[in-house]
Amino acid sequence: MVRRTRESTWLVASRCLAIIRRVQRGPATWKELVEAVRREVGRDAYGEAEGKALHRRLENDLARIRERLGVEIRYSRQEKGYIIYSLWVPLLDLPDEDLRTIAWLGRIFDYDSPYCDEVHAFLNRIVFYLGDRRAPAVRRYAQGLEIDLRQRDSDEVSPETVLRLERAIVERRWIELDYLSPQYEDGIPRRHRVAPVRVYFDPGRGHYYLYGWCRTISGPEGTTDCQEYLYYRVGRIRRLRLLPDVVPPVLPRGQVYEVVYELAPEIARLGITRHPEITVHEVEQREDGSALVRGETHNLFWAVQRLLQYGAGCRVLGGPELLAEMRQVVGEMARLYTETP
Repeated sequence: MVRRTRESTWLVASRCLAIIRRVQRGPATWKELVEAVRREVGRDAYGEAEGKALHRRLENDLARIRERLGVEIRYSRQEKGYIIYSLWVPLLDLPDEDLRTIAWLGRIFDYDSPYCDEVHAFLNRIVFYLGDRRAPAVRRYAQGLEIDLRQRDSDEVSPETVLRLERAIVERRWIELDYLSPQYEDGIPRRHRVAPVRVYFDPGRGHYYLYGWCRTISGPEGTTDCQEYLYYRVGRIRRLRLLPDVVPPVLPRGQVYEVVYELAPEIARLGITRHPEITVHEVEQREDGSALVRGETHNLFWAVQRLLQYGAGCRVLGGPELLAEMRQVVGEMARLYTETP
């Protein structure tokens, strides 16, 4: 029987580090991981192994990364590649000055800021790589948010609720909360299981909101699957509890609706406003100053409310679900003002 020569510790470590660096850039297939290893370590990093033997050697390296380095890398069907799923050992450490800067950036880049989604995705990756020991420091530096809440939100907001939300976001923890929604006439709060994404202040409404992925909703009707991104007014949240479960680094995409609308010249001439409920993909600025905006939304109700703020200066052209919702709302408003008292 031919015995394979024992590999050097440095060679194995080099391969593992190359794999970690590759998945930090984004999801990768097993072939892309092998190619990254061979590119960084050398073409003979896995010797002459090919096919199933090569795949098996890569899986052995992934096991070493999990057991020795404390980094769990899993295959994600949604992302169609391997991703960093969880950390027991941080991949990054930074001085306190940098952690203060991260907290500051997270507060000032609200939904009206340019590149808001990109900035928060970047900051969330950094906090995730910091691990459980250093990430809470970002939350401590962000506690100035509590003062802002008292000054800016007309609701009575519990400071304890805010601190728990911040902790859940930093530590990537699932939460359960009771929510008082006006859509239920019985006045009974429903229990929501949520992966929190972001807490932000909406100056147009004068309230702070939690944006998150809701898995289930429980109430008098029983427990139902939600599987959607929802907006929660922080002042209506009760009995918030952090769960031990860790939120995966990549959440489901959720139901997405196409958004197409036209802004009049007097509104769009100096640029368009970015709204938290609408992700803008393309803006066509026309010669007369008007603009055609294309994007998407996870929530038809709030998208309609945002666009209604423009009054007659905005016309929704699509997608089909948004246009139908807008027509229904505008039709009901028209009846209110045309019916004889």
